[in-house]
Amino acid sequence: MNKFITIIGLLLFFSLSINGQNVERYKEHHDKGRLLILEGKYKEAISQLDTAINNMPYYARIFQDRGYAYMQIKKYQQAILDFDHVLEKQPYLNEVKLQRAMALFHLNYLDDAEKDLITIIKSRPEGNDEAEYYLENINKEKELIRFKEQEKINDLKYRVETRRLERARHREDVIWNTVVPLAFWTSVFLTW
Repeated sequence: MNKFITIIGLLLFFSLSINGQNVERYKEHHDKGRLLILEGKYKEAISQLDTAINNMPYYARIFQDRGYAYMQIKKYQQAILDFDHVLEKQPYLNEVKLQRAMALFHLNYLDDAEKDLITIIKSRPEGNDEAEYYLENINKEKELIRFKEQEKINDLKYRVETRRLERARHREDVIWNTVVPLAFWTSVFLTW
């Protein structure tokens, strides 16, 4: 029984020391990644943050930092995946919702971005200038899209009407250039 307790104690000690090493490794890589973000070296930062995530996949802040780095190099789809991961665990983080909304905006997923922005604005009565700015841009984009769609509809109506008029003119031409002369010459021939 004593040996059994000793073995369990040793296993517990080794697992805690390995976990402690992982925690230290994750912190080191996470801190390096954050510093690289501040220096504007986003690809290197992503590499460090990937290593940190491999060592500590449960810490949502690493995903948030990596999502931010992805946004800076315009890899919005990957950024959204990271922000979604963070928001699954901490849905109350408006800062992450704002970052996700910005990424969604850049991918032209305007309705999804609008939902996040409205949630942010409603949760902060004093307002959020950045969220309001993006929401205003979304409204402008949607108005532009509606205008372009209406323009396409009007253009299509114009083309349909033009084709209808062309067919009507063609029928008139057939009547005046074929039927009328044929009727005239037939009547002349019959009266002769």
